[in-house]
Amino acid sequence: MKILVAVDENAYSRYAVRQAARLAANTWADVVMLAIEKNRAYIAEEELDPGHAHPRLRLLNRYRADFLEALGPGADLYGDREDAPFVRREDKVLEQDLSGRKGFKLCLRGGDPVKAITAETQTEGCDLIILGCGHHEGGWGRGSDVPGRVADAADCSVFVIREESVTSRVVCCLDHADISQESLELINQWVTIYAAGLEVVGVLKKGELREEVESKMGEVLDYYLRRDVHALIRVVDADSLETFIESGRKDDLMALWLKHKSPLEKLFHSKRVNALVNHASSSMLILR
Repeated sequence: MKILVAVDENAYSRYAVRQAARLAANTWADVVMLAIEKNRAYIAEEELDPGHAHPRLRLLNRYRADFLEALGPGADLYGDREDAPFVRREDKVLEQDLSGRKGFKLCLRGGDPVKAITAETQTEGCDLIILGCGHHEGGWGRGSDVPGRVADAADCSVFVIREESVTSRVVCCLDHADISQESLELINQWVTIYAAGLEVVGVLKKGELREEVESKMGEVLDYYLRRDVHALIRVVDADSLETFIESGRKDDLMALWLKHKSPLEKLFHSKRVNALVNHASSSMLILR
């Protein structure tokens, strides 16, 4: 697995970095850490050292230290190099490769944050984006809706983590049978990391649970029972699903399996995914 951790200067990003380290410690995933700066054509880059020309490189290095500290034993797998230079790639991205036995890169892109995050995810072939978010608002600049727009635009799974939320329950909403083994394992990882309870919620269509969904829920339950993870079962009608998700507690992690042409994807299309992620009380995991 390869994780992209997108960061800005706010405290929720430091919290997200430390949560990403907990996942990396369990999975030994390769990691790309990305910061974004405004495009500035007036900078005489050749006359300055990289740290003065691009202050967010120092931000990335501070978050790298936080990441390695949170990893604890095994941090040396991600390399202990300090002298690797930042180099300019062909796509104008500044990159520092600090990999040890596991991949670890620091990257700096310019421009729109949503486009920068999705572009770097595609370039690196990442499986999961992790980014922090304020409570009841998107953060990433006043009035910004970056986390929701990333959740809507990305092709891979996205985990938007609310600052300092102590997750005690993972709630997974399921309305179709096409779910991947990787997404099941990702849920298993977060349940284990947080020592959280697990609920699997089937979505009713016109008051009925479709046969394929009921069958898949049984498979999901068996999967977790084999791993000694006990899950509660609930059902909720599609018409009240949005309210159900928005009413999630601060200590919930709400997970949605969104697949192309699934009823959930149709229900939470475009701007509604954006609004739901940005304004929910709980952390949100969009699984693809």
